[in-house]
Amino acid sequence: MASSNPVGPPGVRDESRRTLSNKIVKDLVFFEKYGAETNGEYTRVRVQVKPQGGTPMHYHRSYSEYFSPTQGILGVVVGSRTLNMTPGESAEVPMGTYHRFFNPSMTEDCSFVGEARPAHEGFERGLYIIYGLANDGLCNEVGMPKSLLHLCLITNMSDMFFPGWMGSIGLPFMKLIAAYGRWSGEEESLLKRYWY
Repeated sequence: MASSNPVGPPGVRDESRRTLSNKIVKDLVFFEKYGAETNGEYTRVRVQVKPQGGTPMHYHRSYSEYFSPTQGILGVVVGSRTLNMTPGESAEVPMGTYHRFFNPSMTEDCSFVGEARPAHEGFERGLYIIYGLANDGLCNEVGMPKSLLHLCLITNMSDMFFPGWMGSIGLPFMKLIAAYGRWSGEEESLLKRYWY
């Protein structure tokens, strides 16, 4: 299916679209730099995480991630280590390493600057789609898509893999569902609604 993608990421075309908010988990993401603005070297985001918020354990095969807290305490699990970092500290998550970030506080927000190196447009698109789905009421109480098709499309485009059965037995199944989502036009429909 031919894409109707306008030139460049949303926030390049319209500055107001650089900020994403998620009404379910209450996180904010601001795109400081898209890969299109760094010749593909990196994507940089500034993220605000509510108390007890964060991501599930996962890994990426095509990019590393970097975390630098700017406010509060940021928890980052890198492999078997758990780091509780404060402003001035940073952590690298190499490609292929299981990781997650989280706000350990019960009462205070935390903020950090995160980078994906090299840049990954699928990561950028995936954030727009999952935040859009959440704001449209199409995610559960922890911010994951209610639709298995949407989950598979987002994880596939974002190069996100999970541990356990989802990462081994479930991976071929999830790839097959994502392929169906592209073939059926559902991926393009999500991109038109949330990215273009």
